[in-house]
Amino acid sequence: MSAPPDDLLEALDFAGQLVTRCGHEAAARQRGVVEHAKPGGSLAGAAVTDVDLDLERAIDEAVAQRYPGDGLLGEEGADRAGTSGRTWVVDPVDGTLNYARRAGPWSVVLCAWAGDDPLLAAVWTDGVLYTAATGRGAWLDGAPLALGDGEAEVGGIVRVPAALAGATDAAGWLTRTVESSAAELVAVADGRSTGAVRLRGDRRDLHGPALIAQEAGATVTDLDGGQWTGASPGLVLADAGAHAALLELARAGRRSGTPPKD
Repeated sequence: MSAPPDDLLEALDFAGQLVTRCGHEAAARQRGVVEHAKPGGSLAGAAVTDVDLDLERAIDEAVAQRYPGDGLLGEEGADRAGTSGRTWVVDPVDGTLNYARRAGPWSVVLCAWAGDDPLLAAVWTDGVLYTAATGRGAWLDGAPLALGDGEAEVGGIVRVPAALAGATDAAGWLTRTVESSAAELVAVADGRSTGAVRLRGDRRDLHGPALIAQEAGATVTDLDGGQWTGASPGLVLADAGAHAALLELARAGRRSGTPPKD
């Protein structure tokens, strides 16, 4: 691969190494970690651990040292303005309740944005690293990710909000809920899942990882089927052959008054 005229792939390599290091640290500290409720939130809906806080601080410091002109926004409150036009967005442990109770997948997520446009994304989950850069492709532990061009798997696994589970099952899909947005979306990128519908979310754990699925060949749109950005309230992403059906499920749920809640 020839060197790009900018630092995009260099920054992606930096992000990948950083989330990998933080992922291994989180895994080493997982047993016995104590969860707390965030101020104003219920425990189940807004858990945090010392690991979340420590990793966000470590990522913030690493980005500030390597790219001092860049800004950073974090799930746990980091908010540092930059001057370069690039902002890093971090979710130090996406799926904190899963992490704290060892109940399911969790991820370390770091993405970079220029306004509402995604530049790169790095997700470490279950011991492996997913990365992508806009227009450059997506990788799993350094190997290119590329979804096939054939028809989507009949009855494949689809990640949807609980509010859409009944309709999704009735349509013949296998419904799963993971509670880590990043883990859900990279499962689409590497073909383990057919698609995902998220009625809400943001760039910390949803829109950044969506770039990985898109660069791997998935179709990604907003909830109306249009171009998605970091400002889109929700996303539909799937193998090309399944996207239209999942988009219609999302639309039907919104028409029926399904609450915009994952």
